[in-house]
Amino acid sequence: MNKRQALKKIYDIHDQLTQNWNLACQKYCSDCCTDHVLITGLEGILILEYLQEHNLQNYLQIIQKIPPKKRYQPKTTINQEAWLAMNDKLIPEPDESPVDFCPFLNQGQCAIYPVRPMSCRTMVSSTTCNQTGKASMTSFQMSVTTLFFQFTEMLDVGGYYGNYFNILEMLTTSPETQSIQLALIKAPLLKNQRIYQVMIPPEHQEEIIPIMNSIQNIFHKKSTL
Repeated sequence: MNKRQALKKIYDIHDQLTQNWNLACQKYCSDCCTDHVLITGLEGILILEYLQEHNLQNYLQIIQKIPPKKRYQPKTTINQEAWLAMNDKLIPEPDESPVDFCPFLNQGQCAIYPVRPMSCRTMVSSTTCNQTGKASMTSFQMSVTTLFFQFTEMLDVGGYYGNYFNILEMLTTSPETQSIQLALIKAPLLKNQRIYQVMIPPEHQEEIIPIMNSIQNIFHKKSTL
């Protein structure tokens, strides 16, 4: 099993799990589909492959027109945050940036839905977001979300993490002919880290450990990209 296949397996585990949750999310529900999406480079590869297979490269042209200053940029990865929390260190907040709709939205539907990244899969709510103005998640659901974020990052350890616009541009920019542009694109990106500590509260460990074991089994079977 290569890393692409492993990522799809992790997606499958998450999707099967959330099918049993009482959620308000449904088709054409896109209030949470903003451009504040963070992904790994491996997730970006899956998206690019899907765009190419379905002749949807026009979305890349839309993304390239979005100015870098308007892009949401993280200061840490999820696993870096776990390390900082474990060592009682301050976790830096991302810079403020305007929120806009995701450019992959097409008439309320996601153009890349089958390969949507973990940031999108974990954005669920038990109430309709357009009524409350925010998603509603239980503390257990938040713990599950963090678990999947951590393992998704570790699957691509050594690769890049950041705003999905930057990741996709990095993957489609030639280092030979556009080295300066590539350097600017990669500047705000972060390197994926291994898991130093899984952030599971004691009250959720009994339920989450079997989920974590299922994910770890995938890691034991994976090989290379």
